[in-house]
Amino acid sequence: MNSVVNIIYHMYDQDLKRYVGDYDKFTEVFEMQKSQQEAAYRRQQQEIADLKDFVARNKARVSTRNMAMSRQKKLDKMDLIEKPTEKPKPTFNFLQGGLSGKMIFETKDLVIGYDEPLSQPINIMMERGQKIVIEGANGIGKTTLLKSIMGLIPGISGKAELGDSLELGYFEQEMTGDGDNTCLEEIWQEFPGYSQYEVRSALSKCGLTTKHIESKVRVLSGGEQAKVRLCKLINRKSNILILDEPTNHLDVDAKDELKRALKEYKGSILMVCHEPDFYDGLATDVIDLSEYTTRL
Repeated sequence: MNSVVNIIYHMYDQDLKRYVGDYDKFTEVFEMQKSQQEAAYRRQQQEIADLKDFVARNKARVSTRNMAMSRQKKLDKMDLIEKPTEKPKPTFNFLQGGLSGKMIFETKDLVIGYDEPLSQPINIMMERGQKIVIEGANGIGKTTLLKSIMGLIPGISGKAELGDSLELGYFEQEMTGDGDNTCLEEIWQEFPGYSQYEVRSALSKCGLTTKHIESKVRVLSGGEQAKVRLCKLINRKSNILILDEPTNHLDVDAKDELKRALKEYKGSILMVCHEPDFYDGLATDVIDLSEYTTRL
């Protein structure tokens, strides 16, 4: 990968830092800074140990009490260097539901939209085992199509029919609600039978740290919020996944792991995605919604 990296989210100190150059240069600089921080942390920890040892041995002696107090003041005023920690790598494994019917869905002259049509009549069908990707420019109705197929938004005309014995898992593109719950509370509401250990374990497997798990959802980054939504999805059985741009905001490790999990998933997948590299080798069929849109 040789594309220019201008801004990268630095997961070691939670700051946004700007790097100019190609990806190889970013990797070189990032690893050098990581090594420097690790070395500084080790030096400071050794200095702290030496100071504490001196204070402990000399604070009771009259002749050395002032020196001990001086070192204690230095300890008290010291700006601590945080230990660099690797961000946890996620593990996604979707729970498999029962066997669905052969037909997953079929649209018959479906025209999607709200106050006005977003599409010409759409006639598509999905059968069990297919992994279909819907692509196309922003604003032409990809999310609306998904919701119309699920029956969440009525079509302007025509219809969408769902098949039998569907256990549907839906990943929304963005977070809903005010995000005032902590991640822990968010998953507990979804799975009230889980113990606290099971909730924490489920979130940890999705690549979230203890700090993330105990934070309110609204203060998390877009990628971290996506991992919370994925946590809900992978812990409920399904035989059809409907995913609305699941790669948005995810880091490289999370994308790679999600692709692996989706390739291994035995159910059907209907996914909106704008990243050909992600769905290459995963999709059995690709539908370009631009062929149906009234917006172009």
